[in-house]
Amino acid sequence: LRNKLKQKEDQIVLVEQQHTHQLKQKTLELQIADLKIQQHEEKLVKEQSQMKMYAEQVSQLLTTEKNLRLQLTADGEKFQQFQDALVKSNEVFETFKQEIEKMTKSIKELKKENSFLKGKTEKSDITLIQLVEERERMKKQLEKTKNQKEKLESLCRSLQAERKQSPAGQSNADSVPV
Repeated sequence: LRNKLKQKEDQIVLVEQQHTHQLKQKTLELQIADLKIQQHEEKLVKEQSQMKMYAEQVSQLLTTEKNLRLQLTADGEKFQQFQDALVKSNEVFETFKQEIEKMTKSIKELKKENSFLKGKTEKSDITLIQLVEERERMKKQLEKTKNQKEKLESLCRSLQAERKQSPAGQSNADSVPV
């Protein structure tokens, strides 16, 4: 009976040792599980803080995107206004170009007319100079003729005076009519 009891006691001690060992093992497993839970909680806290940070960044990015879209819309409108102004500018430029071409044609015609008128003016000037020279010649000739006339008149008077003084008997055939 003692042997049996001792066996039983040894068995109980063995079972208790096993239980103690299992208890220690379970305690260690529990501590490991607690550490893992603590690590997971820390990781969760980190992830939550990162998530908040990411949420703030997303919010900022959404705000930035909204502002950029508004700016893009405003820039698009300005670009459209610029293109409209450019189209109008091109139209005005084309109009000016056509006017310049018309003016160029007009200038060419006016240059031709100017050349023609210059030629005509030069001919008129030459003719005028010739007429002035001819007038001067005519004045000189008129002066000569007047001088000759005066000489002839004076000669006629002197002849008439001689005839009056000469006897009345001379024939009229020698007389010169005045």
